[in-house]
Amino acid sequence: MGELAKVFEARWPAAPGVEDPWGNSKAARWMAPAGQAVVRAGLLAWRGLQEDRKVPPRKRAILVIGVEGTWPEWLKGKSPGDVAKQWRSKPPLWLLECLPNLPAAQLAIEVGVQGPVESRRGRAEDAADVQRTLKRWNGRGIWQTLVVRLNGEVAQAEVWSR
Repeated sequence: MGELAKVFEARWPAAPGVEDPWGNSKAARWMAPAGQAVVRAGLLAWRGLQEDRKVPPRKRAILVIGVEGTWPEWLKGKSPGDVAKQWRSKPPLWLLECLPNLPAAQLAIEVGVQGPVESRRGRAEDAADVQRTLKRWNGRGIWQTLVVRLNGEVAQAEVWSR
């Protein structure tokens, strides 16, 4: 089992002049801004990794930390009857934006991950917990993990590889 090292990192929002890696995506319509930041940061980090350093899809994983599921503002204070009336006027996939694992799943699709994909709430002990997860996955044959941490609507992505 090889040692893991951080080989590339990126963040979103990016510095001025950095092209949006997910600018023309239709999937962004159904994702909250925080989730969009996760996907964009992850894509920037992944695309920054040299092609010859990328491992096969079954040896890749994604770990997203800090994404919380939230109900949309239009639901607050509404009766069940009001919700039912407004529900019909919403886009058919509106509920997707409430799912905390949607950004991790979308990122897995974009990057072609066929290994573990996990999302977690943010906690104080995250750094040690992330390292334990990376070591455990590495022991199970995962050689590369894209880790994205969300803080508000700012996402920091790192590619860890052996």
